[in-house]
Amino acid sequence: MRTIIETYAHLVDDPTGIQAILKEMDSQQADAEKTLETAKAEIAAFAKALKEHKSLLLLGMGASHYANELFSFQLRKLGIKALAVTASEFLYDPIPDWQGPILLTSQSGESVETVRCLQLVPSHLVFSITLNKESTIGRSSHALVAAGGQEKAYAGTRSVTLSLVIMAAVCTHLGLGKKHEIIKAITVIPESPRQLHRAIGALSQARQVIATGRGIFASIAHLFALGCEELSREAVLSLETGQLRHGPMEILDEGSALVIFRQAGTVGQLVSSFDSLRQRAAFTVIVFDASEQSPLEQSITLSFPEGDTIFTALSMMTTFQTLMICYACTKNPNTGLPKYGSKVTVTE
Repeated sequence: MRTIIETYAHLVDDPTGIQAILKEMDSQQADAEKTLETAKAEIAAFAKALKEHKSLLLLGMGASHYANELFSFQLRKLGIKALAVTASEFLYDPIPDWQGPILLTSQSGESVETVRCLQLVPSHLVFSITLNKESTIGRSSHALVAAGGQEKAYAGTRSVTLSLVIMAAVCTHLGLGKKHEIIKAITVIPESPRQLHRAIGALSQARQVIATGRGIFASIAHLFALGCEELSREAVLSLETGQLRHGPMEILDEGSALVIFRQAGTVGQLVSSFDSLRQRAAFTVIVFDASEQSPLEQSITLSFPEGDTIFTALSMMTTFQTLMICYACTKNPNTGLPKYGSKVTVTE
Protein backbone atom coordinates (compact mmCIF):
# COMPACT_ATOMS: atom_id res chain seq x y z
CA MET A 1 0.00 0.00 0.00
CA ARG A 2 2.96 2.30 0.61
CA THR A 3 3.84 2.09 -3.10
CA ILE A 4 0.32 3.15 -4.10
CA ILE A 5 0.34 6.11 -1.69
CA GLU A 6 3.79 7.22 -2.88
CA THR A 7 2.50 7.20 -6.47
CA TYR A 8 -0.13 9.80 -5.61
CA ALA A 9 2.10 11.67 -3.18
CA HIS A 10 3.91 13.08 -6.23
CA LEU A 11 0.83 15.26 -6.75
CA VAL A 12 1.40 17.28 -3.57
CA ASP A 13 3.67 20.32 -3.25
CA ASP A 14 5.03 19.42 0.18
CA PRO A 15 5.39 15.67 0.91
CA THR A 16 6.18 16.19 4.59
CA GLY A 17 2.68 15.38 5.76
CA ILE A 18 2.41 12.25 3.63
CA GLN A 19 5.77 10.95 4.83
CA ALA A 20 4.68 11.41 8.44
CA ILE A 21 1.50 9.43 7.77
CA LEU A 22 3.41 6.66 6.01
CA LYS A 23 5.75 6.36 9.00
CA GLU A 24 2.74 5.81 11.26
CA MET A 25 1.16 3.27 8.91
CA ASP A 26 4.38 1.33 8.48
CA SER A 27 4.45 0.45 12.17
CA GLN A 28 0.78 -0.55 12.53
CA GLN A 29 1.29 -4.32 12.45
CA ALA A 30 4.34 -4.41 14.72
CA ASP A 31 2.70 -2.05 17.22
CA ALA A 32 -0.50 -4.11 17.14
CA GLU A 33 1.41 -7.30 17.93
CA LYS A 34 3.28 -5.59 20.76
CA THR A 35 0.10 -4.02 22.14
CA LEU A 36 -1.60 -7.40 22.46
CA GLU A 37 1.25 -8.50 24.73
CA THR A 38 2.03 -5.34 26.73
CA ALA A 39 -1.62 -4.49 27.44
CA LYS A 40 -2.71 -8.09 28.02
CA ALA A 41 -3.47 -7.74 31.73
CA GLU A 42 -5.31 -4.44 31.34
CA ILE A 43 -7.41 -5.82 28.47
CA ALA A 44 -8.41 -8.80 30.61
CA ALA A 45 -9.31 -6.55 33.57
CA PHE A 46 -11.48 -4.34 31.36
CA ALA A 47 -13.24 -7.37 29.89
CA LYS A 48 -13.87 -8.68 33.42
CA ALA A 49 -15.54 -5.37 34.37
CA LEU A 50 -17.77 -5.59 31.30
CA LYS A 51 -18.80 -9.14 32.19
CA GLU A 52 -19.66 -8.05 35.72
CA HIS A 53 -21.61 -4.89 34.89
CA LYS A 54 -22.99 -5.77 31.43
CA SER A 55 -22.82 -2.09 30.49
CA LEU A 56 -20.40 0.53 29.16
CA LEU A 57 -20.54 4.26 28.41
CA LEU A 58 -17.98 5.28 25.79
CA LEU A 59 -16.72 8.87 25.49
CA GLY A 60 -14.35 10.38 22.94
CA MET A 61 -13.95 12.95 20.18
CA GLY A 62 -13.23 12.81 16.46
CA ALA A 63 -11.96 9.47 15.19
CA SER A 64 -11.88 8.18 18.78
CA HIS A 65 -15.64 8.67 19.01
CA TYR A 66 -16.26 6.72 15.80
CA ALA A 67 -13.98 3.92 17.05
CA ASN A 68 -16.02 3.93 20.27
CA GLU A 69 -19.23 3.82 18.25
CA LEU A 70 -17.99 0.81 16.27
CA PHE A 71 -16.98 -0.93 19.51
CA SER A 72 -20.37 -0.20 21.06
CA PHE A 73 -22.18 -1.90 18.17
CA GLN A 74 -20.03 -4.99 18.63
CA LEU A 75 -20.49 -5.01 22.39
CA ARG A 76 -24.26 -4.85 22.03
CA LYS A 77 -24.11 -7.96 19.84
CA LEU A 78 -22.23 -9.61 22.70
CA GLY A 79 -24.89 -8.73 25.27
CA ILE A 80 -23.35 -5.57 26.74
CA LYS A 81 -25.52 -2.45 27.09
CA ALA A 82 -23.10 -0.07 25.37
CA LEU A 83 -23.68 3.57 24.55
CA ALA A 84 -21.19 5.78 22.66
CA VAL A 85 -21.62 9.56 22.83
CA THR A 86 -19.20 12.36 22.11
CA ALA A 87 -17.36 13.73 25.13
CA SER A 88 -18.60 17.22 24.24
CA GLU A 89 -22.22 16.05 24.38
CA PHE A 90 -21.65 14.35 27.72
CA LEU A 91 -20.10 17.53 29.18
CA TYR A 92 -23.08 19.74 28.47
CA ASP A 93 -25.87 17.15 28.45
CA PRO A 94 -24.65 14.42 30.81
CA ILE A 95 -26.33 11.07 31.30
CA PRO A 96 -27.73 11.03 34.87
CA ASP A 97 -26.70 8.33 37.33
CA TRP A 98 -24.67 6.10 35.03
CA GLN A 99 -23.61 3.23 37.29
CA GLY A 100 -21.45 1.05 35.05
CA PRO A 101 -17.93 1.29 33.65
CA ILE A 102 -16.90 4.21 31.44
CA LEU A 103 -14.37 4.18 28.62
CA LEU A 104 -12.48 7.32 27.61
CA THR A 105 -10.77 6.97 24.23
CA SER A 106 -8.13 9.51 23.22
CA GLN A 107 -4.96 8.70 21.30
CA SER A 108 -3.15 11.66 22.87
CA GLY A 109 -4.83 11.34 26.24
CA GLU A 110 -5.15 15.13 26.23
CA SER A 111 -8.21 15.88 24.07
CA VAL A 112 -9.79 18.74 25.98
CA GLU A 113 -13.39 17.54 26.15
CA THR A 114 -12.44 13.99 27.05
CA VAL A 115 -10.08 15.18 29.79
CA ARG A 116 -12.84 17.37 31.24
CA CYS A 117 -15.12 14.31 31.46
CA LEU A 118 -12.83 12.93 34.16
CA GLN A 119 -14.38 15.42 36.59
CA LEU A 120 -17.88 14.03 35.99
CA VAL A 121 -17.37 10.28 36.30
CA PRO A 122 -16.61 7.91 39.21
CA SER A 123 -12.87 7.30 38.99
CA HIS A 124 -12.85 3.65 40.13
CA LEU A 125 -14.87 2.60 37.07
CA VAL A 126 -13.04 4.65 34.43
CA PHE A 127 -10.99 2.85 31.81
CA SER A 128 -9.22 4.41 28.85
CA ILE A 129 -7.64 3.56 25.53
CA THR A 130 -4.71 5.82 24.68
CA LEU A 131 -1.31 5.84 23.00
CA ASN A 132 0.16 8.09 25.70
CA LYS A 133 0.56 6.44 29.10
CA GLU A 134 1.84 9.66 30.73
CA SER A 135 -1.07 11.78 29.53
CA THR A 136 -3.77 13.18 31.81
CA ILE A 137 -6.18 10.41 30.82
CA GLY A 138 -3.49 7.74 30.94
CA ARG A 139 -2.55 8.70 34.51
CA SER A 140 -6.11 9.21 35.75
CA SER A 141 -7.76 5.95 34.68
CA HIS A 142 -7.25 2.24 34.24
CA ALA A 143 -5.40 2.72 30.97
CA LEU A 144 -5.15 0.24 28.11
CA VAL A 145 -2.09 1.67 26.38
CA ALA A 146 -1.25 0.96 22.75
CA ALA A 147 2.38 0.44 21.83
CA GLY A 148 4.56 2.80 19.80
CA GLY A 149 3.88 6.09 21.53
CA GLN A 150 1.65 8.98 20.58
CA GLU A 151 0.72 9.42 16.92
CA LYS A 152 2.41 12.43 15.34
CA ALA A 153 0.95 12.64 11.82
CA TYR A 154 -2.21 14.61 11.09
CA ALA A 155 -5.34 12.47 10.58
CA GLY A 156 -5.69 9.23 12.48
CA THR A 157 -4.27 6.05 10.95
CA ARG A 158 -2.14 4.02 13.38
CA SER A 159 -4.01 5.41 16.39
CA VAL A 160 -7.38 4.26 15.05
CA THR A 161 -6.07 0.84 14.06
CA LEU A 162 -4.48 0.27 17.46
CA SER A 163 -7.59 1.46 19.30
CA LEU A 164 -9.65 -1.07 17.34
CA VAL A 165 -7.03 -3.76 17.99
CA ILE A 166 -7.44 -3.25 21.73
CA MET A 167 -11.22 -3.24 21.38
CA ALA A 168 -11.12 -6.45 19.34
CA ALA A 169 -8.89 -8.04 21.99
CA VAL A 170 -11.46 -7.17 24.65
CA CYS A 171 -14.10 -8.85 22.50
CA THR A 172 -12.07 -12.09 22.42
CA HIS A 173 -12.48 -12.26 26.20
CA LEU A 174 -16.23 -11.91 25.67
CA GLY A 175 -16.39 -14.85 23.29
CA LEU A 176 -15.76 -13.32 19.86
CA GLY A 177 -12.89 -14.74 17.80
CA LYS A 178 -9.28 -15.42 18.76
CA LYS A 179 -6.30 -13.15 19.29
CA HIS A 180 -4.42 -14.41 16.22
CA GLU A 181 -7.39 -13.34 14.06
CA ILE A 182 -6.74 -9.70 15.00
CA ILE A 183 -3.29 -9.62 13.42
CA LYS A 184 -4.54 -11.61 10.45
CA ALA A 185 -7.27 -9.02 9.91
CA ILE A 186 -5.00 -5.97 9.84
CA THR A 187 -2.73 -7.54 7.22
CA VAL A 188 -5.55 -7.89 4.64
CA ILE A 189 -5.07 -5.97 1.39
CA PRO A 190 -7.16 -6.07 -1.81
CA GLU A 191 -6.28 -8.78 -4.30
CA SER A 192 -6.52 -6.29 -7.17
CA PRO A 193 -4.56 -3.02 -6.95
CA ARG A 194 -6.27 -2.07 -10.22
CA GLN A 195 -9.63 -1.80 -8.45
CA LEU A 196 -8.11 0.46 -5.81
CA HIS A 197 -6.64 2.72 -8.50
CA ARG A 198 -10.08 2.83 -10.16
CA ALA A 199 -11.64 3.83 -6.84
CA ILE A 200 -9.09 6.61 -6.34
CA GLY A 201 -9.76 7.90 -9.84
CA ALA A 202 -13.52 7.84 -9.32
CA LEU A 203 -13.29 9.77 -6.07
CA SER A 204 -10.92 12.35 -7.51
CA GLN A 205 -13.31 13.06 -10.40
CA ALA A 206 -16.48 13.19 -8.29
CA ARG A 207 -18.09 16.51 -7.50
CA GLN A 208 -19.29 15.13 -4.17
CA VAL A 209 -18.44 12.05 -2.11
CA ILE A 210 -20.88 10.30 0.23
CA ALA A 211 -19.95 7.41 2.54
CA THR A 212 -22.49 5.04 4.03
CA GLY A 213 -22.97 1.79 5.92
CA ARG A 214 -25.16 0.17 8.56
CA GLY A 215 -24.34 -0.81 12.15
CA ILE A 216 -20.62 -1.34 12.67
CA PHE A 217 -20.12 -0.44 9.02
CA ALA A 218 -21.76 2.95 9.51
CA SER A 219 -18.95 3.73 11.95
CA ILE A 220 -16.34 2.70 9.38
CA ALA A 221 -18.03 5.05 6.90
CA HIS A 222 -17.80 7.88 9.45
CA LEU A 223 -14.09 7.18 10.00
CA PHE A 224 -13.46 7.17 6.26
CA ALA A 225 -15.33 10.43 5.69
CA LEU A 226 -13.59 12.16 8.61
CA GLY A 227 -10.16 11.15 7.34
CA CYS A 228 -10.99 12.31 3.82
CA GLU A 229 -12.14 15.70 5.10
CA GLU A 230 -9.12 16.25 7.34
CA LEU A 231 -6.67 15.43 4.58
CA SER A 232 -8.39 16.67 1.41
CA ARG A 233 -10.09 19.82 2.79
CA GLU A 234 -13.16 18.71 0.82
CA ALA A 235 -16.56 18.11 2.42
CA VAL A 236 -17.48 14.41 2.53
CA LEU A 237 -20.95 13.46 3.74
CA SER A 238 -21.38 10.34 5.87
CA LEU A 239 -24.81 8.95 6.70
CA GLU A 240 -26.02 5.66 8.12
CA THR A 241 -27.67 3.95 5.16
CA GLY A 242 -31.19 4.06 6.56
CA GLN A 243 -30.81 7.78 7.15
CA LEU A 244 -29.45 8.25 3.63
CA ARG A 245 -32.49 6.56 2.16
CA HIS A 246 -34.90 8.79 4.09
CA GLY A 247 -34.56 11.89 1.93
CA PRO A 248 -30.87 12.71 1.38
CA MET A 249 -30.75 10.35 -1.63
CA GLU A 250 -32.04 13.36 -3.57
CA ILE A 251 -28.48 14.74 -3.69
CA LEU A 252 -27.19 11.76 -5.69
CA ASP A 253 -26.53 12.40 -9.39
CA GLU A 254 -23.93 11.75 -12.07
CA GLY A 255 -21.42 13.90 -10.18
CA SER A 256 -21.64 11.80 -7.00
CA ALA A 257 -19.44 8.98 -5.76
CA LEU A 258 -21.14 6.76 -3.17
CA VAL A 259 -18.75 4.72 -1.00
CA ILE A 260 -20.61 1.78 0.57
CA PHE A 261 -19.26 -0.36 3.40
CA ARG A 262 -21.06 -3.70 3.06
CA GLN A 263 -21.10 -6.56 5.57
CA ALA A 264 -22.26 -10.16 5.39
CA GLY A 265 -25.78 -11.30 6.23
CA THR A 266 -29.19 -9.71 5.91
CA VAL A 267 -27.92 -6.17 6.34
CA GLY A 268 -25.46 -6.69 3.49
CA GLN A 269 -28.29 -7.90 1.28
CA LEU A 270 -30.08 -4.56 1.71
CA VAL A 271 -27.30 -2.85 -0.26
CA SER A 272 -28.66 -4.38 -3.47
CA SER A 273 -31.43 -1.77 -3.42
CA PHE A 274 -28.84 0.75 -4.64
CA ASP A 275 -28.70 -1.00 -8.03
CA SER A 276 -32.00 0.43 -9.25
CA LEU A 277 -31.22 3.83 -7.76
CA ARG A 278 -27.84 3.97 -9.54
CA GLN A 279 -29.57 3.22 -12.86
CA ARG A 280 -31.78 6.27 -12.34
CA ALA A 281 -29.27 8.70 -10.86
CA ALA A 282 -26.09 7.56 -12.67
CA PHE A 283 -23.75 8.03 -9.67
CA THR A 284 -20.50 6.09 -9.22
CA VAL A 285 -20.49 3.28 -6.66
CA ILE A 286 -17.45 2.07 -4.72
CA VAL A 287 -18.06 -0.89 -2.40
CA PHE A 288 -15.91 -2.17 0.44
CA ASP A 289 -17.52 -5.58 0.25
CA ALA A 290 -17.32 -8.25 2.95
CA SER A 291 -20.67 -9.78 2.01
CA GLU A 292 -19.65 -12.63 -0.33
CA GLN A 293 -22.84 -11.72 -2.23
CA SER A 294 -23.25 -10.65 -5.84
CA PRO A 295 -21.48 -7.31 -6.49
CA LEU A 296 -23.60 -4.29 -7.27
CA GLU A 297 -23.98 -3.68 -10.99
CA GLN A 298 -21.22 -1.54 -12.52
CA SER A 299 -19.66 -0.92 -9.11
CA ILE A 300 -15.97 -0.66 -8.25
CA THR A 301 -15.78 -3.49 -5.72
CA LEU A 302 -12.98 -3.99 -3.21
CA SER A 303 -13.43 -7.47 -1.75
CA PHE A 304 -12.66 -8.51 1.82
CA PRO A 305 -13.09 -11.69 3.88
CA GLU A 306 -16.74 -12.34 4.65
CA GLY A 307 -17.94 -11.01 7.99
CA ASP A 308 -19.82 -8.40 9.99
CA THR A 309 -17.70 -7.96 13.13
CA ILE A 310 -14.99 -5.71 14.49
CA PHE A 311 -12.50 -8.14 12.91
CA THR A 312 -14.05 -7.39 9.52
CA ALA A 313 -13.70 -3.67 10.19
CA LEU A 314 -10.00 -4.17 10.96
CA SER A 315 -9.52 -6.01 7.67
CA MET A 316 -10.60 -2.84 5.84
CA MET A 317 -8.40 -0.37 7.72
CA THR A 318 -5.25 -0.32 5.59
CA THR A 319 -7.25 -0.18 2.35
CA PHE A 320 -9.56 2.63 3.41
CA GLN A 321 -6.60 4.57 4.82
CA THR A 322 -4.86 4.21 1.46
CA LEU A 323 -7.95 5.31 -0.45
CA MET A 324 -8.56 8.39 1.72
CA ILE A 325 -4.89 9.47 1.57
CA CYS A 326 -4.61 9.05 -2.21
CA TYR A 327 -7.93 10.83 -2.74
CA ALA A 328 -6.65 13.70 -0.62
CA CYS A 329 -3.47 13.93 -2.69
CA THR A 330 -5.60 14.57 -5.78
CA LYS A 331 -7.40 17.42 -4.02
CA ASN A 332 -5.01 19.09 -1.60
CA PRO A 333 -1.39 19.99 -2.48
CA ASN A 334 -0.63 20.14 1.25
CA THR A 335 -2.15 16.83 2.30
CA GLY A 336 -1.30 16.00 5.90
CA LEU A 337 -0.36 19.60 6.78
CA PRO A 338 -3.28 21.16 8.70
CA LYS A 339 -4.26 24.74 7.98
CA TYR A 340 -6.42 25.41 11.04
CA GLY A 341 -6.41 22.37 13.30
CA SER A 342 -3.79 20.57 15.35
CA LYS A 343 -3.13 16.94 16.20
CA VAL A 344 -4.26 17.45 19.78
CA THR A 345 -7.28 19.72 20.30
CA VAL A 346 -6.80 21.56 23.60
CA THR A 347 -9.43 24.32 23.29
CA GLU A 348 -13.18 24.01 22.87
